[in-house]
Amino acid sequence: MTTRIGIPVNGITISGPGEGTEIHIFEVDNTKYKLIESYENPALKATSTRGIHMLKSVLAKNVDAIIVSEIGAPGVRFLKDKIKIYFSNNMNENEALEFYIHGKLEEITLPTHESPDHDGNIHNLK
Repeated sequence: MTTRIGIPVNGITISGPGEGTEIHIFEVDNTKYKLIESYENPALKATSTRGIHMLKSVLAKNVDAIIVSEIGAPGVRFLKDKIKIYFSNNMNENEALEFYIHGKLEEITLPTHESPDHDGNIHNLK
């Protein structure tokens, strides 16, 4: 089964929906994956709810899931019942995709942080 995964990145470092400079869209087929599209993160030009702009863009690309380093409550609420959210846990995108393929990547349903302010690499999963 082929799935599409959206990942906000800075280079190959996975970031949050509102922080990555680019969005990479991967097609995953069994144990193989390939980059099929890369584009500038629309969140970079947004003045509010930046992450939601990125999330809308990946939904328009028909992704089945996203992999992020963090996500707030607005993003989790927006994606509820739409696509799955996976936590990268400080992996780069290649490592995270390998974990995804082997069913070892953590799916999250709650925000990784409470406040609208981002806290660097500290994630308080509930």
